[in-house]
Amino acid sequence: MAGHGRSGVFAGSLAGRVGTAVRSRTHLYSDSPLRALLEQDLGRMAIEDLAVPYQCVAACVERSAEHWFSSGPLVPAILASSAVPGLLPPVRLGGEHFLDGGLVNSIPVGRAVALGARTVFVLQVGRIEQPLTAPRQPWEVASVCFEIARRHRFARDMDDLPDDVTVHVLPTGSDPGRRVTAARQLRYRDFGSARERIDRAYRASRGYLESLDPPTPTDPGR
Repeated sequence: MAGHGRSGVFAGSLAGRVGTAVRSRTHLYSDSPLRALLEQDLGRMAIEDLAVPYQCVAACVERSAEHWFSSGPLVPAILASSAVPGLLPPVRLGGEHFLDGGLVNSIPVGRAVALGARTVFVLQVGRIEQPLTAPRQPWEVASVCFEIARRHRFARDMDDLPDDVTVHVLPTGSDPGRRVTAARQLRYRDFGSARERIDRAYRASRGYLESLDPPTPTDPGR
């Protein structure tokens, strides 16, 4: 979806974004472009029709709780799970409103374990291996607070793992010593280096996975 991002999901002029914000009072963008993109690729597919079991999480506003979509139409579930607060509107389903699942469970290792997984591979996009920096500007405070909350939950879930569960956090290929500033976290429309980051993460993750394979003996007789 990164290839569509600049001209699709987050498209529009500053005046258009201001107009949307004034009308809605809650968000800068319509979710219509994202819905159209998902429907183009996924059609009317249901979650239970997928070849691989799939679930996604969203934050229910009315219940202040995480909600897991494990059946039903796929596109509305993904829309609900990706409704970033302030950027996209809450998604109304079944009389309730839903926002981005990252608010309540950004890296749901615990959910996978509860469903019976004993080997879990985490593909994360939040650069959790990089240290945070303290906010220096008023607009950075919310971003840093969100990062603390989501990283804390992930760390707690990892500490609570049963002894028979193994979790592999796939590397992103980023420099672990490079600090994540709030300003970088807020650059949601910057897709210029997306392909480079994807390729870097692919190479790093592939190398990590290959390192897990047991070495093949060159002389079976030894």
